[in-house]
Amino acid sequence: MRWTAAASRSSGCCDGDASPLRDRPMTDVMTSAPSRRLLGPALAGFCGMLVGVGLGRFGYPPLIPVMVEAGWASPTALRLAGAFNLAGYVVGAVSAIGFARWLGLRRAALVAAVLSVLAFALSAVPLPEWAFIGLRAVSGMTGGIFMIVVPPVIASVVAPSHRGRAGGITFAGVGIGFVLSGIAVPLLAGSGPAGAWLGLAAVLTLASSVMMILLPRSPPPEAPQASAAAASVAWRRSAPFLGLAAAYGGASIGYVPHTLFFVDHVARDLGYGLAAGGWIWIASGATAVAAPLVAGVAADRFGYAAALRIVVALMAVGAALPALTSNFALLMLSGMLCGGLMIGLGSLTAGRTREIVGAGAHTEAWALQTILFAVLQTLGAYGFTALLATTGSHELVFAAAGGILAAGLAIELLASQLGRSAPTQP
Repeated sequence: MRWTAAASRSSGCCDGDASPLRDRPMTDVMTSAPSRRLLGPALAGFCGMLVGVGLGRFGYPPLIPVMVEAGWASPTALRLAGAFNLAGYVVGAVSAIGFARWLGLRRAALVAAVLSVLAFALSAVPLPEWAFIGLRAVSGMTGGIFMIVVPPVIASVVAPSHRGRAGGITFAGVGIGFVLSGIAVPLLAGSGPAGAWLGLAAVLTLASSVMMILLPRSPPPEAPQASAAAASVAWRRSAPFLGLAAAYGGASIGYVPHTLFFVDHVARDLGYGLAAGGWIWIASGATAVAAPLVAGVAADRFGYAAALRIVVALMAVGAALPALTSNFALLMLSGMLCGGLMIGLGSLTAGRTREIVGAGAHTEAWALQTILFAVLQTLGAYGFTALLATTGSHELVFAAAGGILAAGLAIELLASQLGRSAPTQP
């Protein structure tokens, strides 16, 4: 409990809460601080990730066939819009820290939320293709901003024993958005593209309002001082941080085939049909909702490093299963392990990053991990597409994906061993 009082005195991460906390008896802090500091911030993080990533990034693909059938845009333009959505995500991740320093975290979150809502609401009218593509880029950019600034803020105001669960609830917003878009869009499609876009914009408005009410007050990330330059270089080059980057980066590449080829492979190549492919997608989405929550509890219980390694190992098995079997039950398990666990891995990586670099460098280090993830994911998509086009072998593609995941885990384990003799970060 010394940590709780010290943190509230020194970090200043909860502007309005620090002084009352110091004045309260330690018995009150001991019994009420963790629960008070878990639910509100975690729900704010959940809503932020739902707005920026769950719907901002993953809410668009289910709308593509609706817009094609209505004649609002060509399939080529819609695919290009998807590429710009990902590019916008990278731009948002790169600029997030500077954006938060300029406006402050709460204002930055508010501006990003307003832009997200507008990007969906304005899409409810037929637009020139260049304008629609631009809106998808804006939507992706706000997702990158939320991904960078939200998890560190939530971690800074939650007691260490509850950070795993808070991170799990936060990242569950991504999975909920993934599932919600798949359920809501078909229901709203009867009103045409306009009804679907406006319905999702209404959800974004509600979630943004809840986020702003509950989002903790936290100072913006500080620009690194000259005296901190050596420390900054130290954590960037530390074996544990580089090993974590290898595991997270390997996962970003290794799960790509499941996002691009897997459902189509099961439905058409293996002959199970579109309905079977849909069931696999639903199972993967349900796992994406549950995985961050389970991973968060495991992190609080066993530590971030152990939970992260288990998740990466399971993902490697799931990635390689389609190369080994055509059994439908095992294929569904493959979708759940590889596709569904990815969001849980994101939550664990954010928490493990903080453990390695410390609270002061958390936002910057998490930004680097996120940018690396997005860039490698894009390169992996091009690489696996070329490999499949050249060889025509889905088995080779899935085997390679499993091997990349396993290699990333092996590098992380080796780097962790090498880093045990390094000084512990505060």
